[in-house]
Amino acid sequence: MTSVPAMLLLFFLLSVAVRAQENQSNLIGLGSSLSPSTHHTSWLSSTGLFAFGFYPHGYGFAVGIWLIGQPQNTLVWTANRDDPPVSSNATLDFTKDGQLLLRSKQLGQEKPVIELREIAVSASMLDSGNFVFYNNNSRVIWQSFDFPTDTLLGGQNLSSGDKLISSVSTSNGSSGRFYLAMQSDGNLVAYPVNSTAAPEDAYWSSNTLGISATLNLNHRGLLGFRNSAGRNVRTVANGTSYSGESETIIYRATLDADGVFRLYSHSFRIGDDNPTVSPEWSSLQNQCEVKGFCGFNSFCSSNGSTKADCFCFPGFVFVNPDMRFLGCYRSFNDEDCRRKELSLSYSIASCNNTTLGGFPYSMLSMSNEDCSNSCLKDCDCGAALYSNGVCSRRKLPLTYGRVNQNETTTLYLRVGGDYNYKPPIPGDPIVMIESKKKLIQILACANGVIMHRLKSIGTLGRMEAFIVLVSSCLYVMGFSCLSGPLNWLSETFRSGAQDVGLLFDHHWVQHDDELCDG
Repeated sequence: MTSVPAMLLLFFLLSVAVRAQENQSNLIGLGSSLSPSTHHTSWLSSTGLFAFGFYPHGYGFAVGIWLIGQPQNTLVWTANRDDPPVSSNATLDFTKDGQLLLRSKQLGQEKPVIELREIAVSASMLDSGNFVFYNNNSRVIWQSFDFPTDTLLGGQNLSSGDKLISSVSTSNGSSGRFYLAMQSDGNLVAYPVNSTAAPEDAYWSSNTLGISATLNLNHRGLLGFRNSAGRNVRTVANGTSYSGESETIIYRATLDADGVFRLYSHSFRIGDDNPTVSPEWSSLQNQCEVKGFCGFNSFCSSNGSTKADCFCFPGFVFVNPDMRFLGCYRSFNDEDCRRKELSLSYSIASCNNTTLGGFPYSMLSMSNEDCSNSCLKDCDCGAALYSNGVCSRRKLPLTYGRVNQNETTTLYLRVGGDYNYKPPIPGDPIVMIESKKKLIQILACANGVIMHRLKSIGTLGRMEAFIVLVSSCLYVMGFSCLSGPLNWLSETFRSGAQDVGLLFDHHWVQHDDELCDG
């Protein structure tokens, strides 16, 4: 008769064998390879829900892990995420000597995708979304779970000193603009990437200062902090969806491209190729709360029901109108400010309910009007924020701008020329001129700008110059709506200015893409 200890030993050995068999299902052997130009582009997990391999990235391909779904896959990990894309003739080879190499025939190069400290004999894409390598003792010697990019999956940890870095977008796994750090002081904190990680740069934290634990997401969707004994000591979020006999639920916690940390559930029903993706929790409800959502010299605005957007402050234009989050630059030359009569050369534009980040170089108690004048007469002043009787002057660049209707503040900006900023009305640009004298000054200035710009690119003859000059004057004076030859001149100017890339200074032309309550 078999003794109890022997039966227990047999049960233990069988359970180990079963776990080893589960972990090594769909084993990838030495000599295996992938290529974007063949049908074999990825290695699947046994359930077919996760894949490791090539995915489209920019003008080529990158290597990563994704959760399969329709209409698009969900990227959860990228190898060497900031490397340039590779072409379609690249190959991913699991070599006979146990290395995973990315080979580019186009460049004639090869490089390790993963640095292995031991020789690997096999690999596997697990059903958890973890890609692992085994040695000849079937021990895991490397796993993607130890090197997260922007996402945690069920069973994955974020230990002290580790961080999640957002991706550029859902389809571009390159490093984005925000990161979430598991700090040594026990706090989980989100910052903009281009910051000093000072307390004033943080825009969200778990408020777990002093806790000694690791951030963990379990398979049931519990996102929390575990101590060394494996016990959950603080819950951050808890998923509400549960797997059943007819469906499988996979959770992921992602620092999204917009800087918000979110928990998602992916529900896969039997016989349904289209999983249901549901947001379970969000660290922030307003994208404008993310510091750095908009770049320098711009501000974030959201009405709460739609996504946030970025807008230039008065006197600034977008670095790239197609990528508004990159921020704005001054639309006028301020280099010789100290040689000018400031009250004649500059004016003040104002924005209500607006806040800024950073540190002011001057904070004084004064009236609202005095605050405005103090910035106008100070060449160092890019903006002055008036709040509760205190005027705070700031140098450029302006950071962390945000419109917040709960703030009773006024922001004063020193702008070039005769700039009279008002909230825009949808439609054509608005020209605001106070007097004929100013109009003559502006037209004279515009004449010089136009002539210099067009002459410098060699596209302007004398007749064309005359037409552009006259039509520009008519356009500025509001005659562009007239019919006949005058309208033709105006339209000629509009199209010509677009062709040569002529830009108007914001101090005399109001653009409709600026939103700021004045």
